[in-house]
Amino acid sequence: MNINMEILRNFTAKTLKSWSGYQLALDNSCGGDETREKDKWFLDVLCEQMTTSRGLKAEELEEWLTNILYHDFDLILEDDSSYQIAFFLLEGFGYIKNQNEAGLQQLLSKLPSDEELAQAKRESVRGAENDEDDEDMEIPEDEEEEEQGPSEPRGPQRQVVVDEDGWTTITKRQ
Repeated sequence: MNINMEILRNFTAKTLKSWSGYQLALDNSCGGDETREKDKWFLDVLCEQMTTSRGLKAEELEEWLTNILYHDFDLILEDDSSYQIAFFLLEGFGYIKNQNEAGLQQLLSKLPSDEELAQAKRESVRGAENDEDDEDMEIPEDEEEEEQGPSEPRGPQRQVVVDEDGWTTITKRQ
C-alpha cells in the first residue's frame, strides 16, 4: 500500500480542526499542561492507526478515538461526534489510498472553512457568556416583538460539563 503520508496528515489535521468537541478540549486544556503536545502526538498516532490497521471499520476507530480522548484528554464525548469523525476519516483514507484526488477534494469541501470555524468559536464563547447572564436578563416588552433579520442556522449546541475529578463531558444541549 502506497499512502501519501503528507496528504493523509493534512486531511487528518483539517478533520480534527473541524471537530468542535475535540477543539473545546484543546481550548480548555483538558490534556493538562501538555495539551498542545498531546494534540500533535494524537495527529501522528491517528494517521499511524489508519495506515497500520487493515480493514479498520468506523466502529473500531470510534472506540480507539474514544479511548484516546478519555485516557489522554480526560474527555468524554456523548454527542456521537466520535463516530462521525471516524467515518469521515476512513472515507478520506479510502480516497487517499486509491489516489482519488477528486473524491478527497469533494469530501474536504464538506468541512467548514477556517473562517466558519473561527465564527462558530466566537459564537460558542459568546453563547457561553450569555448563558451565564440569561438568568438575570429581562427583555423589555417593547423589544420582545421586534422583528429580527434571518439568523444563520447553527449546528447542534454542545454543553461542556466538568465534574469534581476534572473529567470533561461534552453533550448535546437539551
